[in-house]
Amino acid sequence: MIVLQIVPRAGTDAYKLLRDKVTHEARTWSWRNKAKTRLQHVQKRAGYIEVGSAEGVVVAQIVPAKESDQFFLAEKFIGRLIAWFADDLATINLQFLDVPRTKKKK
Repeated sequence: MIVLQIVPRAGTDAYKLLRDKVTHEARTWSWRNKAKTRLQHVQKRAGYIEVGSAEGVVVAQIVPAKESDQFFLAEKFIGRLIAWFADDLATINLQFLDVPRTKKKK
């Protein structure tokens, strides 16, 4: 599982920037739910990105439909963050978390 932490520069709220950009201007990303916590890329139904906020810092968990889709979502999301908010962000941290795999039924 991939988790991203998007840290803004001082005095900036990264979650508000992301929420406003996706709601009003984005063409390739849309909110999957009314609470605006799940981002979905329009090019491919490859899952979604679960988005949360803590004091302006965005925490985004990649939730792929298939394991092979996680890199598609991560690549597209990081690319958009850089294109939209390069001057507003201090860091983008990426973590690979171990998730126990469930056994497939026979």
